[in-house]
Amino acid sequence: MSSSEPPETLSLTSSVLYNTALSSLSLPPQSPPSHPLTPPLSSLPHSKLIPKTRFIVDGFKHSDSNFSVSYFLSHFHSDHYTGLTPQWSKGIIYCSSITARLLHQILKIPQPFIFLLPLSQPVFIDGSEVSLINANHCPGAVQFLFKVPVDSKSKGNDDSEGNNNVIKFEKYLHTGDFRYCHEMKNETMLSEFVGADAVFLDTTYCHPKFLFPSQEESIDHIVGVIQKISGENEGENAKNVLFLVATYVIGKEKILMEISRRCKKKIHVDSRKMSVLSVLGLEESGVFTVDESKTDVHVVGWNVLGETWPYFRPNFLKMKEVMSERGYSKVVGFVPTGWTYEVKRNKFAVRTMDSFEIHLVPYSEHSNYNELREYVKFLKPKRVIPTVGLDVEKIDSKHADTMQKHFAGLVDEMAIKQEFLMGFLRHGAQVVDPKVEKDPVSALDNFPVLEDDGTLCAPNCCNDVEVGSDTGIFISST
Repeated sequence: MSSSEPPETLSLTSSVLYNTALSSLSLPPQSPPSHPLTPPLSSLPHSKLIPKTRFIVDGFKHSDSNFSVSYFLSHFHSDHYTGLTPQWSKGIIYCSSITARLLHQILKIPQPFIFLLPLSQPVFIDGSEVSLINANHCPGAVQFLFKVPVDSKSKGNDDSEGNNNVIKFEKYLHTGDFRYCHEMKNETMLSEFVGADAVFLDTTYCHPKFLFPSQEESIDHIVGVIQKISGENEGENAKNVLFLVATYVIGKEKILMEISRRCKKKIHVDSRKMSVLSVLGLEESGVFTVDESKTDVHVVGWNVLGETWPYFRPNFLKMKEVMSERGYSKVVGFVPTGWTYEVKRNKFAVRTMDSFEIHLVPYSEHSNYNELREYVKFLKPKRVIPTVGLDVEKIDSKHADTMQKHFAGLVDEMAIKQEFLMGFLRHGAQVVDPKVEKDPVSALDNFPVLEDDGTLCAPNCCNDVEVGSDTGIFISST
């Protein structure tokens, strides 16, 4: 094959990879999950299962190798890999190359159970086409694009030429955790998912009160504060102020890199954080150090400066302990999170007490409310399935009704109505009493009624019951 030809698409079978992994670790082989597709565990949230597949996304605590050995991890944050331990042997974990390294080197997941997938390059897994694109969240975070083959007849697609070999696909996009940016619209693979059957959406900040600024504006604020205070304390007072930045084990690296670049300072991290940075390839950047005496900018754990949920509660006592231990007389902390943002108040709130101040910076690696709406508007899917929310793991009509309002008019409402009508024509009109003579006129009473406003209503009950949804938001995966 010449170098100009595109590479052949990789085709994988999860059960084969799984048994190969078991064999390499001297574990007994396992029979492939039964066919046809069996119902999953009742505890498995609908937001973690790709329809008409055995693909489970970020759902490791619901593992059941009798149902599935195909698992997908969107990124390396603990709320998404809960259930993974060094003893993991329930199936193959598909993920990005960075996440694969973190799984093996940090969580000690056995290498044979990890299969890294390339970015922006389709791979066939168990008959479905799977692609990964950047999620703009933390290092290694991806969105999954699934093209699932389906029976063309089940979709109501009649082939007038009698060609039964045409493969039809349903398209599903799972965002994992993500921060929308305009550049995503230029992603070639993503453009193929405009009109997707469903988008599994990171709804962390799906409320109009979360209109926090861009990451760039928030970083500018942090850098500006450090530069201003450092300038005021030059000379003999230069070592009197300690800057603390709260982060996760992985995440917020953009902030740290920009502080170092623009303030000309190294960043102190502990040995655990440095080991993660090493996996990410950042240890040799010259930005980070484990020697706290080399810099006045120190990274601390997420809750050191205070609790952020359900509202921010500063921990000035802990700040005083850190100040005394490290020999400073003033501490300035930064808590970069969207949770502390209140649209009606000061964009960059500050909490102070004595020699301590905490800057609540609305920096987030999740999409804000307007960004979520813009993404859905661009994709115009048939359905939006929330993946984050108090009642996401319940098929709760109140939660669904609340979520519907946020994406009204942005989903493909006509496609939803057409699907309902086709389903009714295939199944609904066939339910008749065999003892009753068929009347070709009265049989029309079984058809749904299309109201003037485009709403589909069931026969004889249009004044009472609305069928379908104006926004196409479903908690279920059907």
